[in-house]
Amino acid sequence: MKVFDRASLSEQVETALKEEIIGGKMRPGQRINVSDFQTAWKVSSTPFRDALRSLEIQGFVTVEARKGVYVAPLDQQTVNEIFDLRIALECMAVERATLAVPTEEAERVRAAYLGAAEALHRGDVEPIAQADRKVHELAHVHCGNVRLQKALSSHMELIRWAQRAIVDKLTGAYEIALPEHIAIVEAVCLRDAQGAARAMRAHLENSRDRLSANIDLADLNSEN
Repeated sequence: MKVFDRASLSEQVETALKEEIIGGKMRPGQRINVSDFQTAWKVSSTPFRDALRSLEIQGFVTVEARKGVYVAPLDQQTVNEIFDLRIALECMAVERATLAVPTEEAERVRAAYLGAAEALHRGDVEPIAQADRKVHELAHVHCGNVRLQKALSSHMELIRWAQRAIVDKLTGAYEIALPEHIAIVEAVCLRDAQGAARAMRAHLENSRDRLSANIDLADLNSEN
C-alpha cells in the first residue's frame, strides 16, 4: 500500500498514477476506478481530482462526463501525434548537441553501438538493449537549452508509455534500430549537425512506421 506525505499530495498521486499507466498495470482505454485508488491510498477527492486534471493535460487520461476517467486510448492518431512532437524536439536537440558534446563522450557512445553490433553477430542481444537510449540521452543532455530539455523530459514519459505498450510486442525492435542509431552517432562524431538531425528524423520516422506496420493498435486498448 502506498503512503503519501501531506505536502504536495496531488503531485504524489499524479506520479503514482503515471507509474501505474506507464508500467502497464492499466491498459490504454481502461476505466480508472478512482474510489478504489482513494480507498487504497487513503487520499481524499481534492488531490485526486487535481492529479487527474494534470494527467489529462499531459495526455495520459481522458475524463468523460457522466462516464468516468479512463487511461487514454493508444490508437493510430495518438501514436502519430506523439511521434510528430518527438521528431520536432529531438531533431532540434541533436542538431544543437552535435557541436557541443565533448569528443570523448561522443566517441564512447559510438563505441557502445559498435560494440553492440559486434555482440549481435555473436548472438548476444543484451548490449543492444543497454545502448538503445544512449544517443538520445546524448542529444538531450547537450542540447544547451533548458526549456527544450524540460519539454523533452515531459514528452519522453508519453513515449515510454507508448513504447512499453507497443515495442514489447515487436520482435527484434532493438536490432532493427541499431544501424539507425549508429548513423546518428557517426554524424555527431563528425560534427555534422544537419546530418545528425536528418539521421534522427529518419530513425524516428522509421520507428513510427514500424509500430504502425506491425501492431494492431486496437488490440492494445481495454474494452472495460
